[in-house]
Amino acid sequence: MEIPVICNVLEANEKLSARLKEHFARHGILTLNLISSPGAGKTSLLERTLADLSPEFRMAVIEGDLQTDNDAQRVAATGAQAVQINTEGGCHLDSNLVMEALGALDLSEIDILFIENVGNLVCPVEFDCGEDAKIALL
Repeated sequence: MEIPVICNVLEANEKLSARLKEHFARHGILTLNLISSPGAGKTSLLERTLADLSPEFRMAVIEGDLQTDNDAQRVAATGAQAVQINTEGGCHLDSNLVMEALGALDLSEIDILFIENVGNLVCPVEFDCGEDAKIALL
């Protein structure tokens, strides 16, 4: 007897993403997902954005990286809350990883949440992380 197991890998992510969107909306948080190829300048853009907007907005960053926390350290040096997610070789962040990272943040203290995705322009486009918009840096 053959039992077909067909599950859309994106389906579970989409359900969790919808929950994240509702969660962010309840807290009044604008959530932006930064994507680009490796080395395109996501962290440099974030450093400048965080510095320029810090007088007006409370911001935090969920930082995705294959292995290091170098970018999270750079972001934290601006005074913004930073949470590191190491994907251990995974090419993107997904809603489950973002949900786990939220436990380290005080959402009542955030106006804008940046998700700095892993450097890759293929997978991050497909996986919604509950963001209001994706920003592609080219």
